[in-house]
Amino acid sequence: MSDPSSSQTAMSRSRQPLYLQLATEFQRNLDVGVWPVGHQIPPLEELMQTYKVSRMTLRNALGVLEADGLISRVRGKGTFVEKRKHDAYSLNIPTSWDETVALSDVLGTHRFVESERTVKQLPAFNMVCKGTPAPAYQHLRRLHSSDGVPYCYSEVYVDNALFKQHKRAFLKQAAASVIARVPGLKISESRQHLAIINAGFESANVLLLRPGESVAEVTRFACANGVIIYYARLEFPTKFVKLELDLLAR
Repeated sequence: MSDPSSSQTAMSRSRQPLYLQLATEFQRNLDVGVWPVGHQIPPLEELMQTYKVSRMTLRNALGVLEADGLISRVRGKGTFVEKRKHDAYSLNIPTSWDETVALSDVLGTHRFVESERTVKQLPAFNMVCKGTPAPAYQHLRRLHSSDGVPYCYSEVYVDNALFKQHKRAFLKQAAASVIARVPGLKISESRQHLAIINAGFESANVLLLRPGESVAEVTRFACANGVIIYYARLEFPTKFVKLELDLLAR
């Protein structure tokens, strides 16, 4: 659990309501195992002493976690940590083009029809890239899911000429899955960047998150014959994401 003095200092710097700050701190206790599944969390009196807040503030903070199904209150016994519904699900962030395709293959794709449009320029991205842009791109906004669970919001840009050749496939499948199966198309360069950002209104809505909740943002591109044929910006809820690397792999 956090040191009381550091908790007070951190909370005093935030403009967020106190109960939401505490809810975030308590969820962190769940995430890192300070409050293990099945165990009782500290009683209100102990939490009041630790965080120097009122009983009502604590009740409101715990109410946020209870509404999300993370804890449950048992009358006369206390409050206990629940097994998360998404514990059975996790996403390994891909670290290669082959892994990117493999993940794309297993995630269902739903498209936002009204957002399909042709654009002349890619968004700026801070990655080393030797490829040159295509004359135009098809811009798609997608929601990807598995077993009905929304896992990823994406904005995808596909070389317009390539999109027209395989339009039916691109409208049904994740772009990386389609590109990997285009006969004779060889990926010559691909790079990816990972950052933690806050979800915007649209991505929060489709991913069933609160606006401002943290997401893992992945940006990636792929080139063929010296041309950037694919660029994507994806948001994954951090509660599903893990990144495991073999530190001795070459």
